[in-house]
Formats: sequence, structure tokens, C-alpha cells
Amino acid sequence: MANLSLPTPAAAVLAALVLAVLAAPRLLRHAVRLRRRRGGAARDRLWNLFYGLDWGEVATNNYGFAPADGDAPERHQLQMYAELLALLRARGGPGRTTDLLEVSCGRGGGLAHLARLWPSPLKAIGLDASEQAIAACRRLHGDVPGLTFVRGSALALPFPDGVFDVVVNVEASNDYGDFAGFFQEVCRVLRPGGVLLYCDTRRAEEAERVAATMRAAGLQGDWRDITEHVVAACRADTPRRLALIRRRAPWFLRLAFETDLRSYAAVEGSAKFEAFAARKRLYLMTCAVKPPLLLGAPVSRPAADVIAR
Repeated sequence: MANLSLPTPAAAVLAALVLAVLAAPRLLRHAVRLRRRRGGAARDRLWNLFYGLDWGEVATNNYGFAPADGDAPERHQLQMYAELLALLRARGGPGRTTDLLEVSCGRGGGLAHLARLWPSPLKAIGLDASEQAIAACRRLHGDVPGLTFVRGSALALPFPDGVFDVVVNVEASNDYGDFAGFFQEVCRVLRPGGVLLYCDTRRAEEAERVAATMRAAGLQGDWRDITEHVVAACRADTPRRLALIRRRAPWFLRLAFETDLRSYAAVEGSAKFEAFAARKRLYLMTCAVKPPLLLGAPVSRPAADVIAR
């Protein structure tokens, strides 16, 4: 019988490819389990894996807002932060100086953009549970004045009571698993009159529950439904997101669940995109205030008033 054995290097490469293909479904199941469990160490492991991938110079991770200023590749994602600053300005802020915290800052691009836009002296801290994300923040934005990054939990913020004027949270709280605990922590670290600049997606039937939880924690704010702006951003940004999946996601992950990756990125035609387009999933934004209210502004109408439109 002929000898069908492969040279050692070729055999090793072939074995690695076979193992990668066989492992891909297992990796998918593991990621799904971590996603469903949410919170705690499971969530931290998942996001550390995510941020451990080679994303190059990509510095943001949100669905984006359109229309967007400028022509930067991540302009729609950066515009989300600009819209939050616009909400704060509409309430009469920011003050002469600001101590700011972003919870779940990811790779830090949004916070660095805020720092560039901020109209007064700013001291800002970006916090994330992923050590990979914090390492990327320090590499990408280490030269931004007044900006520092620390690792920590959104549900146990490593700061004393009443030390921040502004807390920012962009498209992250869905994964915490404890909305009440997160909003209570935000209220704890805010000074009286401080604000939470917050935006995230919710299934339509969940939106008012989250708004009520925020109010129960002592944070009061108008809610802005920006779903149509997010849909427009996802549509306009689809080519860039597809290119990122092709270039940056490992081939065995694409092979195992490219459909899931497309939905995660909400590219046009994906399940997540269609949920936004059909308003089965909403995207809401608020500037919520810890009493006393900024400039004596009245208590705002609840999210239900916006959601019901």
C-alpha cells in the first residue's frame, strides 16, 4: 500500500485547520452561553475575547447615528457621543469644569471624541471590565490630555460616592444583567445635580420597564427615541461593517456563524437591522439628572410618552 502520510509541517497545518473547523461550533455555543448568562465573570470573559481580536485602529463599537458630521470612517459611531453632548447642552450644561466617567468605554474612541468636543476643562475616566479593551484605550488614546483608563465593573464602580458630574454609558447596559444595580451605582457616584448621558437598545416591550428602573434609582430625564437615526446609520455604514467582518473576524468564526456576526453588526438585511426597521427593537437616549435638577428644570415626562408615539 502506498504511503499516504504527509510531511510533518503540512500534517501540522492540516491538523490545525481540521481542529479549527471542528472547534468553531463549540466556540459558538460557548459564546452564546456566556451571552445568555450575562453579568459577572461570564460577561467579562466574553468581552475580553471580543476585544482580544485584532481590530486594528477601530476605536468604537456602537450602531451609530445619522446624519453624522465629517467623513471619518467611524463618524456615525462618534456622532452618537456628539448627540449625547447636545442633550447635556440643551439642559444648560456642562459646567465650567467637569469630572466625567464613561462606564464600558470599550476601545475608548467615543470618550476621546467627547474630550475633543467638550467646551470646558474636562477630567475624564474610561472604565471597562476587559483588560484587552483598556490596553487598546491606552495605546490608541494615551496622548489625549485629561483622559485616563481603568479596569472595573459596571455593577461595582471603584469610586467613592458623589465624585462625578457626568456619567456616560453607550450601548452597554443590555449585557449587565442588573439594570437596577447599575443605575443605583451611577446615582451613587454622581454629585447632586449630576447627569447620566445614556443610550441603548431595547425590545419595545422592555423599554418602559428600564425607564421605570432608572427613575426608581433616583435619575430623572426625558427620553428621545432615535431608532430611525440608528437605522439610517446602520444602512449607510453597512459596507464598512462588512469589510471589518471580512478583514478582522477570524476565518473559522466567519465560517461558523457569519450570519450572527452580520446581525451583531446590524448590517442592512440582518435580523437586528430588520428589528430596528420594524420598531420591534427601539433605540433610546436620555440625559437623566440626579436631583437637585440642573438649572431648576422640571421633572420630565416618562419614556412611555415617547415610546407610545
